[in-house]
Amino acid sequence: MTQWPSGGFAEWTEGHTAFLSVVFSWHLSDAYQRAVWYKSLGYRVRAGGPAVTMNSEALVDVAELGGQVDAMPHHNLNATFTSRGCIRKCGFCAVPIIEGTLRELPDSEWTPKPIICDNNLLACSDAHFDRVIDRLQSANIKQIDFNQGLDARLLTEHHAARIAELDLFAVRLAFDSMRYEDEFLQAFDTLKRAGIPARKIRVYVLFGFDDDPEDARYRLEKVRSLGTQPNPMRFQPLDAVRRNEYIAPKWTDYECRRYMRYWSRLRYFAQIPFSEFVVPQP
Repeated sequence: MTQWPSGGFAEWTEGHTAFLSVVFSWHLSDAYQRAVWYKSLGYRVRAGGPAVTMNSEALVDVAELGGQVDAMPHHNLNATFTSRGCIRKCGFCAVPIIEGTLRELPDSEWTPKPIICDNNLLACSDAHFDRVIDRLQSANIKQIDFNQGLDARLLTEHHAARIAELDLFAVRLAFDSMRYEDEFLQAFDTLKRAGIPARKIRVYVLFGFDDDPEDARYRLEKVRSLGTQPNPMRFQPLDAVRRNEYIAPKWTDYECRRYMRYWSRLRYFAQIPFSEFVVPQP
């Protein structure tokens, strides 16, 4: 699949205008320097994206902010949104702030592609969900990745059966809190009973937000016991200037680095018990 921008933000020019689309706040300083460079070349500079929306002051003196620009093709040609927004208001997520409430996009506003980036596809109507599956099938899209994760609390047997009809690269769930353990386990089982192998069910596991190391370890090991590998996600504040700088009250910098290193590289460390795993000091 086409890769996401290695620099952390997308940039392109159209005529005399340079565009910057910044997803994560810790890339704003680099985006600032690019904006300055483009201006020095005589370009008009426009900037947008989640990081800019959440931290508008960061680029206000070097770029025009916001506006309706479709930046997705510049982030990844194989990615698409069929809906925007979300019905949830998770404290660690910027989507409700940036995109607002859930809204389904009409067919004319999205093209079937293998990477589905909807923030909560299952919160859409059954009619919209079925139309998404039908359009992916009609376009003969292969290796489909429900990239942002499906809401385990909403997944039904109907959803699972329709997803199982597709040529899948991965279907993703999240196990971000012990409050939703039962719902997560039920969703995982529902996908498996629909015929989707465990290895294709990827699981995001948030840590370092409102948990502690024991809580995170339980969730990571539970996911591994289901026959798949967890994808650990270290919590980052929405306005983080530097990545991996925030340390939650019940965590230490060492434990954050240790958890991320081990659980994101199980293919290398699987033979080492986590209790014996150590990482060098930076």
